Amino acid sequence: MNNAFPAGTPNLRRELTATALQIEHPPEPIAPGTPQCPLSLADLEAIALANNPTLAQAAAQVRASRGAALEAGLYPNPIIGYEAEQIGAAGTLGEIQGGFVQQTIVTAGKLRLSRAKYSQEAYEAQILAMGQQLVVLNGVRMRFYEVLADQRMTELRRELLLNAEENLRTTREMFNTGLANESDVLLAEVEVNRAQIDLADEENSLVAAWQHLASVIGMPELQLAPLAGQLEPAGAALEWEPSLAMLLSDSPEIQAARAHVVHDQIVVQRERVQPVPDIRVAASTGYNFETLNATVGQVQIGLNVPLWDRNQGTIMQARAELARSQAEVRRLELALQQRLADQFRRYRTASLATKLYREANIPKVTRAYEIQLDMYKKRRVAWPEVVELQRNLFHVKSEYTRTALDLRKTEVAITGLLMVDGLNAPPSPRPGGHINATPRPR
Repeated sequence: MNNAFPAGTPNLRRELTATALQIEHPPEPIAPGTPQCPLSLADLEAIALANNPTLAQAAAQVRASRGAALEAGLYPNPIIGYEAEQIGAAGTLGEIQGGFVQQTIVTAGKLRLSRAKYSQEAYEAQILAMGQQLVVLNGVRMRFYEVLADQRMTELRRELLLNAEENLRTTREMFNTGLANESDVLLAEVEVNRAQIDLADEENSLVAAWQHLASVIGMPELQLAPLAGQLEPAGAALEWEPSLAMLLSDSPEIQAARAHVVHDQIVVQRERVQPVPDIRVAASTGYNFETLNATVGQVQIGLNVPLWDRNQGTIMQARAELARSQAEVRRLELALQQRLADQFRRYRTASLATKLYREANIPKVTRAYEIQLDMYKKRRVAWPEVVELQRNLFHVKSEYTRTALDLRKTEVAITGLLMVDGLNAPPSPRPGGHINATPRPR
């Protein structure tokens, strides 16, 4: 069989290779405890690979399909038994008493094709398991950056609260000196209350983001801890053509769909040979008590004649399923390209906004604040103007943090082949929750 991921970035290939090893030898879950501070993204990814339950589910699906492949290729068991005929005839123990053995000889390579069908299903399950690891890793990365952004936003909200309190103190002083009226004081008090609410909301958002992260890594008991990482991307900007090419060649969704096409091709071959009759051979031996002859034997050979039922309806169904799975590959390619276009729209907007905030807006507002502060020291402007400009600086930094987070999340989605979330149940080649066993699996 072909390699499931023939191309891609080196990091991606290492991640998927590691998944294949974990399917065979899943790591031991990591017990919850007090984390070493600060936690890095690599630390959290390692914890998730050992503890996220969806990876265990994906590995179990691979083992289940391999078990089905083993069972489908096993030869039918023989039948052995005892037989007696005409017991009591002419006062004897019977005409014949003895034993028999019966065996079905499977023809036309049916068992080989049945095993190949389920082996291909196991291969598809392994691709889906590789994709599930990517889903988990991308889920960890997105939530990691969400926590980083919330930590930064919490600090900015604290600064904004201090700014509002400073504005309130200044306004009260101005009111005492007759430079402001009571309405100015009341509005300044409202601004402090608003800043307190915003800070509380951001702190609660940080707790929720951490809980999401802890759930994805499979350790909900993990206590909130600082993270070591950088919110801003450090690599080169992503381009549409290479990203699309990597998605269409490496996407586990497409690879699994192509593997399912091979599966359905094997199903068509299997159903085409189903009408070829199996040979049933039976042999018996015993003693004829009626004639007092020596030991006698009997041989029977039979087969089912495919006169009317030649499996033509099932063959038609199998061919229709093959056509459906072939069209599914193209549908997925178009759907993934559409989803990638949506992510790239967000990525390009966030990339431009992040660059403008970092290189223009924040430096300009910072410089304006420094100028106003210097003019205040020289008694050329009033202190409330400095406080207002400081507030604007914190707001600009908050907006920058949001755009940087959106940039990171879209970058993770694009480089992660649009495989995101982390706690959705992994897809399966066939429904789980029951054992699909029959006396003659095919």
